[in-house]
Amino acid sequence: MAQPSREEAVSILEEGNARIEELLAGVPEAELTREATIGGGEWSGKDLIGHLTTWEEFALRTLAEWRRGEVPWVETEHGPFHGPGNEAVDAINAAAVEEKRRLSLDEVRRMSRETHHTLVAEITALSDDEWRAKAFYPTEGRRRNRLVTLLGAVLGAPKGPFGHAFAHIPDVEAFVASLQAKT
Repeated sequence: MAQPSREEAVSILEEGNARIEELLAGVPEAELTREATIGGGEWSGKDLIGHLTTWEEFALRTLAEWRRGEVPWVETEHGPFHGPGNEAVDAINAAAVEEKRRLSLDEVRRMSRETHHTLVAEITALSDDEWRAKAFYPTEGRRRNRLVTLLGAVLGAPKGPFGHAFAHIPDVEAFVASLQAKT
């Protein structure tokens, strides 16, 4: 499977981010911070923004570790890709949501904007050779054997690399529709 170019990855990230922002733009703060409104679980709209931000922070951390010649945390036994199933991812998501719940909606939105902007700038600044570079650590049996595939997985979703936001759009659309149905 061909991996996306840097430009394609940035386009996917920007489109997903813009769609989430567009959907949540007119939602009142009281509704965005009300728990158990997104995806049939306990999350609020604010929690979802924080969740997406966390994974972009993980991508920035991954890139920094890669550049320093360190095995990225996401690939270690404490990272989200360790072990079978989604248990590690679920635990990491729960901890990250709890951490960001302590912040105000404005703080979470600011972090989201800043993190997204930094991530896009970092990906854009990579050379094609860096983007396609092979991992410097053992990757036998892993599909994440290049920087592009690793970042694509950190920022990915079942339907493809870099499409994390798109995995949550149906839940956000349902949330917004439920608010419109109340009025």
